[in-house]
Amino acid sequence: MTESPKYIVNKKQKNMEIRTYHGYIQAEVQVIGSGYRSVIEKGFRVLAGYIFGNNISRQSIEMTTPVQVSRSQKIAMTTPVTVTGKDSYKVAFIMPSEYTLDTLPIPGDKSIRITSIPDHQMAAIRFSGYFNQDQINENKQLLGQWLDDQGLETIGDYIVAGYNPPWVPGLFARNEVLIEIRN
Repeated sequence: MTESPKYIVNKKQKNMEIRTYHGYIQAEVQVIGSGYRSVIEKGFRVLAGYIFGNNISRQSIEMTTPVQVSRSQKIAMTTPVTVTGKDSYKVAFIMPSEYTLDTLPIPGDKSIRITSIPDHQMAAIRFSGYFNQDQINENKQLLGQWLDDQGLETIGDYIVAGYNPPWVPGLFARNEVLIEIRN
């Protein structure tokens, strides 16, 4: 069975949950693209290369779920200004829990960053289907409204998480939209 980050469900209402996640380590890469599906494909290739042995020790790392994608933090304005119609995203793989920052292989691709994510609380909404921008936006809106109704404050931007390989039929695919909430 594929490992996923450990969490405790603190509250559940229909397909929405408030969760407390234990800390974990993730490998992440910045990707430029015009939508979640295209950036996941680009980022997945880079990160899959890392776990399949494109690292200094040529070591394979077990695949985990989910693959996560979120819009990157805005960067301070510089000149000249160029307009491309594309955005920056962060695509991340969560590393197996057996590893520490000291025991993970060093990536062979310098665009990959290894980061430690501390314990945190997330709100999540689960949905099935393929990554579709309209479906993602609809679930962001539903989760945001639910959190407003609960009186909860969010931190950062939404994360879109996919748990299944692309050959799993959309009806059976598990996806989530998540956002960190303030304790």
